[in-house]
Amino acid sequence: MIPKAFPVAISILKTLYKGKRKIGKMTGAAGDYAAKKGHTNLAKGIYGTRQKAHKLSRGTGKYMKKNPKEASYGAGVGTVILGSALFGDDD
Repeated sequence: MIPKAFPVAISILKTLYKGKRKIGKMTGAAGDYAAKKGHTNLAKGIYGTRQKAHKLSRGTGKYMKKNPKEASYGAGVGTVILGSALFGDDD
């Protein structure tokens, strides 16, 4: 069972990494744009938020590796919440 699940887990991790990298690039571009337009305080805030988000994502990844069952539970809850938000609970 584990060998069959391994490729799926690797593909999920690659997708998450690509998403994190894309968010980092886009926030960097937003900070550069704000700085070029003369909004230096806004640019500082964007750069600070980018750094904190990076630290948070690294910490989350370490926690998920240390506690895989809790991470799985959290992902399941998130999926249910997202599904109910998107599709609604029409009872």
